[in-house]
Amino acid sequence: MKPSFATVAVCIAASLLVAAPAVAAKKAQMQNIDFGSITCGQFLQDLSQSSAEDAGVVMMWIDGYLSGVSGDTVLNWKDLEKFSSNLAAYCGEKPTAKVLDAAEAVGISQ
Repeated sequence: MKPSFATVAVCIAASLLVAAPAVAAKKAQMQNIDFGSITCGQFLQDLSQSSAEDAGVVMMWIDGYLSGVSGDTVLNWKDLEKFSSNLAAYCGEKPTAKVLDAAEAVGISQ
């Protein structure tokens, strides 16, 4: 027997009600990041205080930014891990550098 539209709608609504507090709490913790002005030192400090999930999202954003700059449309997971490590090392050595400049220096030259 196929579920009715009303049954499906009620299930979706119930799921949203259950998930809403968790999503709201997560949104309350999130802050916008101005990648054009953040320094490597600030970036590393923020990453050290972030969850692994949030840090992963940030690294994926930076990878997407670099893809737009370079035209590279391939996501290679091993390269992303290497890039993340190299970016952290670069930023550790040059804390006053802008993080996007560091990302370009490390990521596009790979």
